[in-house]
Amino acid sequence: MAGVGFELKKVFKDNSSLLTTMKGYSVTAVVTEGPMVLTVLLLFLLRFLMRKAGASYRDQEIFLFMITYVMIFSLIFSNTVLMFSDRFISDCIYKNELDKILPSFWGILFFLLVLGGGAALVYLLTLPVSLPFRAAALLQFSSMLALWVQIAFLSAVKQYLRILAGFVAGAVLALVVSVGLLHAGISPLMSVMWGAAAGFFLMMVFLLTQLLRCYPQGDFQLFSFFPALDEYKILIATGFFMALGLFAHNFVVWTGRYANRVFPTGVYCSRYDVPAFFAAFTILPMLVQFVVSLEVNFCVKNRYYFSTILRGGRLLDIRAAKKDMEKTLFREIAHMMEIQILFTILSVTFLARLLSWFGLDPDMVSIFRILCFGYLLYGFFKTLTILLLYFDDRTGACASAALFDLLSILFTFLSLGLELSVWGIGFWAAGAAASLFALLRLRWYVKTLEYHVFCRQPLFTDDDARFWERLEHRLRQSEEAFPKRKEKTNRHEPKKTP
Repeated sequence: MAGVGFELKKVFKDNSSLLTTMKGYSVTAVVTEGPMVLTVLLLFLLRFLMRKAGASYRDQEIFLFMITYVMIFSLIFSNTVLMFSDRFISDCIYKNELDKILPSFWGILFFLLVLGGGAALVYLLTLPVSLPFRAAALLQFSSMLALWVQIAFLSAVKQYLRILAGFVAGAVLALVVSVGLLHAGISPLMSVMWGAAAGFFLMMVFLLTQLLRCYPQGDFQLFSFFPALDEYKILIATGFFMALGLFAHNFVVWTGRYANRVFPTGVYCSRYDVPAFFAAFTILPMLVQFVVSLEVNFCVKNRYYFSTILRGGRLLDIRAAKKDMEKTLFREIAHMMEIQILFTILSVTFLARLLSWFGLDPDMVSIFRILCFGYLLYGFFKTLTILLLYFDDRTGACASAALFDLLSILFTFLSLGLELSVWGIGFWAAGAAASLFALLRLRWYVKTLEYHVFCRQPLFTDDDARFWERLEHRLRQSEEAFPKRKEKTNRHEPKKTP
């Protein structure tokens, strides 16, 4: 969530007592991870309702399969534009051009729904399911596409509690609708599918109302964000690679010998996906620590360094500010990793045993232990990539994300020939290699920061290379000319005789 670190400074600024520290961590955990945890809890409750209603194992499997696909692919589609939209929003706020933000939201959402919703519809048509099932799944997917984008736009203006309130309201409605449909005699599968669809739709509508309250309306232009693509189009690729990297190893495993085939075109692998699901939750302390400690402390030093430059500070002062910023940066990274390594060891030792009591077989427990360290390295890599974007090293961030994707696919594919108990080793190896690359890139970039700040900035702009700006200009001209042509045509049409 963009900018939450700045908001947390208000919590920590008065004192550093234990109570203040606990309050800061609690606020961070709620506003950053609350929606995700709440959504997972909702899905568990819906699955519980299906069991209590006597749903067959087949129907429960279909529900989990469809919800999993909705979550994964809506995140991949939306995350492709989220890094770009975050940067666009930040620039608009900095330039005091708030009237451009809401039109860009409508434009981004329009293209996401056309491309993502169209792809989802084509895929749903390949499944041997009923029309109401397809409609519920498509509504879920479209709502989730909008939700991810809305969260980015609302978090930019620090509306964290409103985001959480929207998820709470949607979860409650999903349960109420599901129970109501079950009592009305609807099948358990269709009841929870439409309950989840109603809940996600309410979340979307609730966040949309908050969005309309936070930003001015502006002119309705679907192409208003096009000019920014000329400068930040690489963030589109970075966002796609970051989202794909989180699930690429699952996709490869779905082609393996232990895959579960729900439909001819619908597969997953429970013996790998279940351990991966629980292992992914073990990096929550790292995500919270990144926001609380690294963003709060590092951002202060980062802002002071660039303020020293912009206010005409002496070279000696600039170098001192840079040294202080660099020291704080790597100190906080080390502190974050110390906490996460401790939590990962505890998870491997105790949580793995607990999961074995709840039904995971020895191979799944072994995969869970390996993936705990794999997600540790993935979280480290993701943190370093975000820090590269803090310094505006867009090329380095994109290269890191692409490298992780490539290695994750390659190493996971090679690991399929090994025993099932070590299948997570490919994801772990990819995280280790990508983290090393991103760390070396970050150290090099910080070491040569003066060169990038003072010597790499463009002196002139190439108007011929601004393809998206010229395209937006032509589309806007066509849009403005259409009413005039229509009015001119109507004026020259002969009047009909009665």
